[in-house]
Amino acid sequence: MTRNANLISPFARLEQLLGKDAVDRFKKSRVAVFGLGAVGSFVVEALARSGIGYLRLVDFDRVDASNINRQIFALHSTLGQEKAVLARERVLDINPDCEVDLHTSFVNADSLSQFLSQDLDMVVDAIDGLNAKVSLILGAKQMGLNILSSMGAAGRTDVAMIRTGDLFDTEVCPLARMVRRRLRRRGLASGVPCVYSIEPPLNKESFKDKDAVDPLAQGDVDGGQGRPRSPIGSAAWVPGCFGLTIAGLVLENLAVE
Repeated sequence: MTRNANLISPFARLEQLLGKDAVDRFKKSRVAVFGLGAVGSFVVEALARSGIGYLRLVDFDRVDASNINRQIFALHSTLGQEKAVLARERVLDINPDCEVDLHTSFVNADSLSQFLSQDLDMVVDAIDGLNAKVSLILGAKQMGLNILSSMGAAGRTDVAMIRTGDLFDTEVCPLARMVRRRLRRRGLASGVPCVYSIEPPLNKESFKDKDAVDPLAQGDVDGGQGRPRSPIGSAAWVPGCFGLTIAGLVLENLAVE
């Protein structure tokens, strides 16, 4: 006898693992993911495959050839296309019942009101830009929203060095240090869960403040695309593990009433 695959729930194995109540909560949950690159694409992938009922996807960028080695949405067939649009298409192909709210826009202090709302159960920060990352964290915390933030995944090769914890307790990660510094200036000094690495960046040139130039900073935006940041070497496995770890923490949080 041949089974009819259409009669099998795509989340049957997840329900078997976590229980029907948890999966039902996922279907009712609302999550926003900011940044759909190397880390964010893996976050979205795992959340879609876990049956999250609503995803707000925010990214202004388009796929280029340098993304192919580490980003799920980056293929030769998708070069030049908007990452957020590609993310929505993939999510709906995985879970047609998911409501996808798409935003192909810059994120900064002025635009945050378009993207953050009290009905969100969780916010994921997978943004590369320093100013945008700080603005998002502050905005989410000021609204009392749950947020999980990704620190630097580029320049690393050892997944065993990945850690989770409060941003203000992190060690080694230069990006985390700069984010902490800016948040403290704005009056925030605790309560930002994040994923980070204790592996020093392996780039031939050391990570300096100039390597974290934010294209959203005043004067950097040029024609809507911003000034290119100094590139940092990156592979698929560490950012992918960052994203999957973040997704796991999101789901762990949502599974509990």
